[in-house]
Amino acid sequence: MLYQILKPLLFRLDAERAHTLVSGLLRAAGATPLPAVLRALAPPDDPILATRCAGLQFANPLGLAAGFDKRAALIGPMAALGFGHVELGTVTPRPQPGNERPRMFRLPEDAALINRLGFNSPGMVVVAHTMRQQQHLYRNAASSVVGRRSSVVVGVNIGKNRTTPLERATEDYLAAFVALAPLASYVTINISSPNTPGLRKLHERAALEELLGALATCNAGLARPRPLFLKVSPDETPEQLEEVVQAGIAAGIAGFVATNTTVSRN
Repeated sequence: MLYQILKPLLFRLDAERAHTLVSGLLRAAGATPLPAVLRALAPPDDPILATRCAGLQFANPLGLAAGFDKRAALIGPMAALGFGHVELGTVTPRPQPGNERPRMFRLPEDAALINRLGFNSPGMVVVAHTMRQQQHLYRNAASSVVGRRSSVVVGVNIGKNRTTPLERATEDYLAAFVALAPLASYVTINISSPNTPGLRKLHERAALEELLGALATCNAGLARPRPLFLKVSPDETPEQLEEVVQAGIAAGIAGFVATNTTVSRN
């Protein structure tokens, strides 16, 4: 009901401006007692919804995908709304503005959105700082009691900067991983955005093996290694996806995130 009331007002704004406005309101609400009130009023997650994946315990299987909260500013509000996990990002090592606006387009007749954001990111230093400030919201998520909404599993999605040559992509991913993995419950490796030129070439077997091998080695050096997930493109052929899966399994990743934005309009 609330959305139906707000929708005509929000649709008077450009899609990205509406998102920015709502995000700002959610951040403001997060600094008030409202999230605690919402958690108190909302019924607890039914234990039947409890989900365990890659050693992590989720109160429920419904999560917020990367792309919505690129600045790590909405963890508390999203947890209060009932999400079982929140994936932050995509986060790049250095700040970058993304593509020129307009870069989000509504398709009301399809209840859909075209996204051409292009990895707009405040950079890993800013996101790491914000995550540290909010760790009380999710630091116990892996051992949270099922049936409560006291914590939320937080993952981080990492990518390379647009200006980084493809042959040096591994350096970008390693930098972001080192800065952010210790603050997250899991890490998603994004090789599949269509809005960063050349990024999807990382689906190729040799490039992917180099990237995943380096990240797996770095991960093994952590006091508590994080589950690694690989976010794949929906536009690859079955043969290409088979290669990606084989490379991922060989590197020991925990799973695959399906899927990133398609370039198709079918």
